[in-house]
Amino acid sequence: MVDTINSASTTATPTNNLNLLTQADNPSTNTVAGQGLSGDLNTFLKLFTTQLQNQDPTQPLDTNQISAQLAQFSAVEQQVKTNSGLDKLIAAQRQTQFSTAVSYLNKEVETLGNTSTLQGGQATFSYFLPVAANSSEVIISDMTGRAVFKGPGTLDQGRNLVVWDGKNSFNQNTEPNGVYKITVNAKNANGDNITASTRAVGIVTGVESDNTGAVSLLVDSKPILFDKILAVREPVQLNLGTGNAS
Repeated sequence: MVDTINSASTTATPTNNLNLLTQADNPSTNTVAGQGLSGDLNTFLKLFTTQLQNQDPTQPLDTNQISAQLAQFSAVEQQVKTNSGLDKLIAAQRQTQFSTAVSYLNKEVETLGNTSTLQGGQATFSYFLPVAANSSEVIISDMTGRAVFKGPGTLDQGRNLVVWDGKNSFNQNTEPNGVYKITVNAKNANGDNITASTRAVGIVTGVESDNTGAVSLLVDSKPILFDKILAVREPVQLNLGTGNAS
């Protein structure tokens, strides 16, 4: 049984195991660079002071040379301060991104792709049509390429949602939990093909951050970079008693 609809509705949130990891306490690239600049600045200051102390009194340094070296000193000092400020801004941005990602827990998200995980008698897919179609066919296959469902899809322009209850449309058996993929064949009134853009759909079960500060969402136990998320919604629940999505 499959249900195809055009918009998701709010339902009870499913229970998932929380896998929340905090960011590793490692120095960022900017921090390391800032420390290097600080060391260079101290070395420059020592060399400049030594040069002044040991100059020939009868042939003192040219004032233009002194001005140029002081300008270099000021530029290096400003660079150190700039890098330090950028480091703080990046750290704040990462913390904000991590906090936002945590709010996605137990939510349904979409990314580019064509897969969904069948679990608890439900797998959710979506596809986009650039224009309204005259006909569409939805094919769901397992990861070996074996078709387990074939049936009509919705025809509207924009997002079309497919909620599958795991029943094989060919033999009426219930397929095992796992990852499945969707293919959509859509045509217009003239019989010409319409390219449907599919998206992978899954439930966020955790948030993690690596030692570079990159934030990822665990979607059906698979890490997806936070900036690859295209949409987030309350999960759609299929009412198996009536075959309706609610």
